[in-house]
Amino acid sequence: METGTLQHVYDRPGPFVTAYLDTSGDAEDAAKAIELRWRAIHERLQQQGADEATVQAIADHVREHRAQTGQRGQVLVGEGAEVVLQDELPEPPTDLPAEDQAYVGPVPHLMPYLRRCMSRVAFLVADVDHTGADLTVVSGSGDLKRIRIDGESHPVHKTHAGEQENQQRFHMAVEERWKRNAEAVAGEITERAGKMGAQAIVLTGQDQQRSLVHSLLGEDQELVIEPDSRQESAERLRHQVTRSVHEAEVAEVVEEFQRESGRGERAVEGWQDTVDALRRGQVRTLLWTADDHAGDLHIGAGATELAADERALKDTGSEIIGDAPASAAVVRALAGTGADLVITDPGTIDLTGGIGAVLRYRAA
Repeated sequence: METGTLQHVYDRPGPFVTAYLDTSGDAEDAAKAIELRWRAIHERLQQQGADEATVQAIADHVREHRAQTGQRGQVLVGEGAEVVLQDELPEPPTDLPAEDQAYVGPVPHLMPYLRRCMSRVAFLVADVDHTGADLTVVSGSGDLKRIRIDGESHPVHKTHAGEQENQQRFHMAVEERWKRNAEAVAGEITERAGKMGAQAIVLTGQDQQRSLVHSLLGEDQELVIEPDSRQESAERLRHQVTRSVHEAEVAEVVEEFQRESGRGERAVEGWQDTVDALRRGQVRTLLWTADDHAGDLHIGAGATELAADERALKDTGSEIIGDAPASAAVVRALAGTGADLVITDPGTIDLTGGIGAVLRYRAA
């Protein structure tokens, strides 16, 4: 998961107000329910001494929000009387502790947001037949776009009438048309997958034509996922694709981490060594299996100014501006250095302290 897209938030000096709000629209009076939830968060922010103008900017945004049906949520980050980050969450943040739903501090609290971003996968579904395909393009935010690709429509069905020689000629013409239609579908899939940054392609439909399209996808064959069932609902299919993409990403990083650890080279684990590597800008990909409440870290004004020990910062000439949740300080360091984040559970890999990293280069 890329974190560099958050850098515009960290360019602000702070302090920051972070709110996670349940904006589900299933209640009879959804707008009123959202307003009541916001009031509870507002009170907790005030108790933490939040800047009132910044809280008011978030409140205005909440009131302008149009409730939509379904279970959902929002993350809102404010600074300097402005909303500097707002994004939809695929599920309501009701599982978050109260201190995470409303936080005021020197950096925004974004690990819960990134944890929920794992369910965002851009993918494409192609339901293939001999005449073309029905495409469903699913963006990372969950928006759907449906497109019909029509190839040559006649003839596409084989018959057994007529003389054998004519039958063979007719069958060859049909198969050639199938191939041309498959080429058109594969070309459209490749173009759209490239434009949208698709992380997965799902092929359904007629077996023979699906196999033909698959064979024509070139490098994009690596993105193809076979559905568990041809009758999958859209929601179940989304969950399957998300799981497959995330598991593949985790497996790749874990394999690299274990390989580099075995060599004693470009990998570290544990809080001390990983935070030191973050401070030096060495981290390429961070592995996180820790709880989001892994204590606090001291931080300075710069993205990579973080440490468990005050002396580690002071020795580099940094001025400590405050303490922040370790996860929040780590995310700021990742965004500031353009490093990636992979979140997984402790059962996937046993990391000292629940944290480790693949490095860009070996420490001297």
